[in-house]
Amino acid sequence: MLIGGYDGLAQAFERALVILAMGLACQIEKNPLGDGYVVLADPGNIAPIRHELAAYEQEQALPVPVVVAPREFDAGALPTALWVLSLCVVFWWQREHPGLTGMALSSSQAIFTQGEWWRPFTALFLHADRLHLLSNLASGAFFGTWVCRSVGPWLGWALILAAGTLGNALNAASHFDEPFASLGASTAVFGGLGILTGLAVFHATRDHAGPNKNFRYLVPLGGGLVLLSWLGVGSDPRTDVAGHVCGFAAGTALGVVAGWWRRTAGQP
Repeated sequence: MLIGGYDGLAQAFERALVILAMGLACQIEKNPLGDGYVVLADPGNIAPIRHELAAYEQEQALPVPVVVAPREFDAGALPTALWVLSLCVVFWWQREHPGLTGMALSSSQAIFTQGEWWRPFTALFLHADRLHLLSNLASGAFFGTWVCRSVGPWLGWALILAAGTLGNALNAASHFDEPFASLGASTAVFGGLGILTGLAVFHATRDHAGPNKNFRYLVPLGGGLVLLSWLGVGSDPRTDVAGHVCGFAAGTALGVVAGWWRRTAGQP
């Protein structure tokens, strides 16, 4: 029995595939009354076939969403090189003037009791030894490159330094009632990881269609937390795990904000 007539073979074949997907038989023939093709099926299956084809036609009439690939920016060689140079120069300065470390490291008492607000930022440029410096240079350049590619080189490094500064401030605040000091760029490094995680979380949840829409953020967030546990928790007792966690948390929040800002600005 006749299901429908179609101008082209491709149209008829699409409808036949829908019927075959239902587990029912059908056939395509040339239209005996004119041009085009017709789809035929068993008379007993006409009602369910037409119902399924109507749903298919309605689905085909919906506008096709346009997927815009996220823009990829420059890797940020210049700001990354400036950051590397800054760390090296400050490290040399530390060796020449040992008192600099005590003046610029992050200290809970100095920040909140003495009002030395700059310490969460300046502590990012201090390091305990060469190995400490080299590890942060390598990991910072790696994460920094990907942050720059995601949001732009200058904005990327501004966000990394902001995440590191905010992370140091949060870490110092958590030790408000006790003597506490920290130094090193690792808070900013894990801030960079957090920024990438926050951007991924935002992009995973920006499309509100589909099942489990409220849990899409768990995949990128879980991946970021796994990397944080692998890279940010070491056996060295000097490792400031709390600082790494605070930097990651601050970076994740800034990454979500950066993703939202780029979207409201009309950028992919």
